[in-house]
Order: sequence, then structure tokens, then C-alpha cells
Amino acid sequence: MKKRQINPGEKRERVIGAARRLFVENGYHNVSIPQIVAASKVSTGAIYSYFPNKEKLAQHIHEQTLAYFQACFEARLVGKTTTYEKLRAFGELVYELAESEPDLMEYLLFMRHGEFMQEAPPICFTQPFHLLRRIIAEGIERGEVKNGDFFILGVSFTGAILRAVELRFCCVLEKPLTEIADSLIENAWAAIKA
Repeated sequence: MKKRQINPGEKRERVIGAARRLFVENGYHNVSIPQIVAASKVSTGAIYSYFPNKEKLAQHIHEQTLAYFQACFEARLVGKTTTYEKLRAFGELVYELAESEPDLMEYLLFMRHGEFMQEAPPICFTQPFHLLRRIIAEGIERGEVKNGDFFILGVSFTGAILRAVELRFCCVLEKPLTEIADSLIENAWAAIKA
């Protein structure tokens, strides 16, 4: 009789995925470990072997989600030289993730991290958005982005990109964002280009 082998890494990722989805759908304070057990189909004991409590699980999800987005963004910047190409890479990534990994994008957009992680900065002050603002500041210096406050210009660009994701999630935009990305990114770029 063969003993069933369960990959511990796969179980851990199921817990993380289920918890992230539940946190987005119900809010952090409205999710219990038993709900995560039911959604992930991983035992309570296994969950506690990975994470000592719900707070540590939430912290891990936050850090992992940001690190994943940052790594994807940096990978897409390879070979990009102009400000437009770099910002387009950001927009394309956001739209692709919104379609392929909506739980991840909803987490980034809607999760109120400060409610359960007081030390965590708001999402707009995390590494991916620091990188985005640096790209815009460099674009101003190179004359590719109009003169102005790079933070406000960053809000103008990302606001246009991220609002489309919100509208897609609310079913206002029916077409997949990846199909209308060219128009959306061009409009966001038009708001800040020199």
C-alpha cells in the first residue's frame, strides 16, 4: 500500500492563497483560522506549523504579495530604456495580473493593511510604487515627462491604470483589460507625457 505524499510547499501555498482570497472577500477581522482550513483543505495543525497565528500569516501574505509584484515588475523592465516603455510595462503587468490572478490584484488594491499591520506603510509607499515614482522622476529629468511634482504625476498615471482595474472588477468594463490595454495605457501616458 502506497502512502500518499503531500508536498508541504504546495499545502503552504494553498493556505496562503485561500487566506488572501478570504481576507479580500471578507476583511481580515472577519476571517477565522477554521474558515482558512475549510477553504484551503489544509488541517489546523498544518497551518499552525507554517504560521504561529493569523497575524503572522497575514504579514507573510502581505510581504509575499508585494515581493511577487516587485519581482514581476523588475523582470519586465529588463531592456526597457524609455520612460514610456517602463510605464507601459507597469500597466501591462497590472492588467495581466488583474485577469490571471484577480485575488492578488484585489489584495493590492483593496486590502486595508493598516487595520491589522499598523507598521506596514500604505501600498502607495511600498517598493513597487517607489520604483514607479523613480521612473517618473527620471522621465522628468530626461524631458520625456512634463515638469511637475513626480509624486502627483505618478498619481495621475497610476490612478488611470488602477481605476480601470477597479471598473473591471465591478463589471463596468466587460472586455478583458489585456484586450484594451493599448488604449488605457496611452490615455494614462497622455496625462503625464512632455
